[in-house]
Amino acid sequence: MNPSDWLTTTDAAALAGVAASTIKRWADQGALAFSRTAGGHRRFERAAVEQLLRDQAVPSAQDDSALDRWVQCLVDGRRYEVEAQLLSARGRLGRWCEVGDEVAEALREIGRRWESGAISIADEHVASDCLARALARVGDMMPTGGGGPRCLLACAGDDEHSLGLTLAEPCLREHGWTPVWLGRRTPVGELARLVAEGRAELVAMTASPAHHDADALAALAAEVGSHCKKAKVALVLGGSGPWPAAPAYGTRLSSLVAFSDYLTAFPTRRSSRR
Repeated sequence: MNPSDWLTTTDAAALAGVAASTIKRWADQGALAFSRTAGGHRRFERAAVEQLLRDQAVPSAQDDSALDRWVQCLVDGRRYEVEAQLLSARGRLGRWCEVGDEVAEALREIGRRWESGAISIADEHVASDCLARALARVGDMMPTGGGGPRCLLACAGDDEHSLGLTLAEPCLREHGWTPVWLGRRTPVGELARLVAEGRAELVAMTASPAHHDADALAALAAEVGSHCKKAKVALVLGGSGPWPAAPAYGTRLSSLVAFSDYLTAFPTRRSSRR
């Protein structure tokens, strides 16, 4: 393929007539396929962008005023208002996975504003803590039956950003799963032990955009994948980090809506594998 057929995020946005943040959102939602360079940067095939526009399958961009409301509530640390917005969004959108993807876009916007100097690192920390606390309270309102399947939730390697896992929890609970929180810096050996002991039917690992080392993530995906494959445990790789697009074992997902669809189909896959 001619190098000119591959577009940067900025080039793809110019072709589609939208903002670069919208292209990133479509990619995160799984609506627009992409590849990554060795440095972890996204590249879009020109034909894929043109096809998406022809099919008129472009997801509607989140209303800027709604996005600003999320950002302002989070940065100001208005936890109870954030809780109210979470519950309101659940009623409006109908599924927690869609709420999660909407909130994830607000988090990406906060990251962009921090990078541009519009907000401080302290603001970013307040927003992260506010959302984590609000999601914990909302999650406590969602009882999980003891007989459901279990999912181990872990961050990739030394990634300190666990909000992706926190956003995944309501999706799991909504599908009747029991989340088992491992979080940050769980040694692969411990994860392998839990998998070998049959402590879960699924492992979900996330890597945030702060994780730039594609080679390290590829090695981690291969190592964890080998343990999961041996134990016949499913593996999902999520988040915006540069995971392999097609891991040797497991599934790469780029949005919580895709994760929810995966969970919906999970019993069928499990029964057909046995």
